[in-house]
Amino acid sequence: MELPYTIFSLGDAQLHQLHTASGKLFIMSEVASQLFQESPITFGKELRAGRYAKQHSTSRDIMFTVQNLGAPPENAGAAAGVTLLPAETVESLLTDRRRAELVQPFRLALLKLASQEAARLMAAGEYELALPVSLDAVKQGQALFRPAPALQLFPLYLLAAQANLGLKRAKQCEDFLGLASWLALKEPESTTNVMRSQLSRLFGQLYALQGKHQEALQAFSEDVYHCALEYGPEDVRTSLGYYNLSKVFQGIGDVEKSLACNSQVLSIWFAAMSHLVLGEVPASLQKVQKVSTDIPLGQSQLLEVVDMLQDVAAFRSESLGETHATVGDAHFTSGLALVHIGVLKGGGGVPDEYRRANELFQAAMGAYPADEMEKLKLIQRSMDKLHDTTA
Repeated sequence: MELPYTIFSLGDAQLHQLHTASGKLFIMSEVASQLFQESPITFGKELRAGRYAKQHSTSRDIMFTVQNLGAPPENAGAAAGVTLLPAETVESLLTDRRRAELVQPFRLALLKLASQEAARLMAAGEYELALPVSLDAVKQGQALFRPAPALQLFPLYLLAAQANLGLKRAKQCEDFLGLASWLALKEPESTTNVMRSQLSRLFGQLYALQGKHQEALQAFSEDVYHCALEYGPEDVRTSLGYYNLSKVFQGIGDVEKSLACNSQVLSIWFAAMSHLVLGEVPASLQKVQKVSTDIPLGQSQLLEVVDMLQDVAAFRSESLGETHATVGDAHFTSGLALVHIGVLKGGGGVPDEYRRANELFQAAMGAYPADEMEKLKLIQRSMDKLHDTTA
């Protein structure tokens, strides 16, 4: 079985970091040849002197992975195992062998990998696993950017805040958001609208968790404001702020304002997905001044969009009736998003997303009143296109 690994770039060198049961380790023979231009046999003699921490493994899985990655052999004879090095050893070797110019890039690369892993785990809902990774990233960042706190720590504090929020650890989340806020106040000219949007969104989610509705509304409004400054008020990236506002209004029983906010969510996504999947925007949506033609989201994020749109559909159905036109809009837009996910997946067979999209198109047809001729024709066109694709 091949182990998971990360490709680690450092200058002109490219190393593989193996994800083993005992941690993330580098292949000694790659470090020798890529970073120090030495043969693994010669390089290994210094390691065997006992000055540096290392691991020697005869695991078949590790040896199989190393061989498949094309790492240079450690010895000229029969394979007797693989020597693996922790990051601390690689850094010590860089320092001792007078490659100090690579120490800082090495630390930065390690920090980037930790941040990416924390974000990936949280995207998968694995907050228990993400928390220690995000805290380690903060620790690495604080050591890297000492002595003075730097704005580079801002995204690390947000990662730690998000991981704590996912575990409903409100106090710890608030502490990290406070650190991020202090950095933003310290360097306002370097703090972008995107950074302010992210900070406001997390504060809004924290306040919503704490039941502080007015504070949550204020924070989500600031999220929309900063996101709109960066991307525009009708961009798909701004839509999440409108959705969060609608959920807070829904929670306090203000149905009218909740409907107004999620109506904006529907308009944005209907226009964007119609343009992306069908190549046109319905005349009834021409009020959307700037249609999002670039959807900067992957498959998992688009699935979250589908969940968001279906939540909107359920609330509007409850408030306005199952046959309200906007309920049809929500189902239709969800179906278009699923079609696009199926296209992104590619490959053979019929993706499950296509089957679910067809069900949502049917639900949309049942929700639209008979006078919604343009949208009914769009649905029929979409269903015909889906049938041709899956035939």
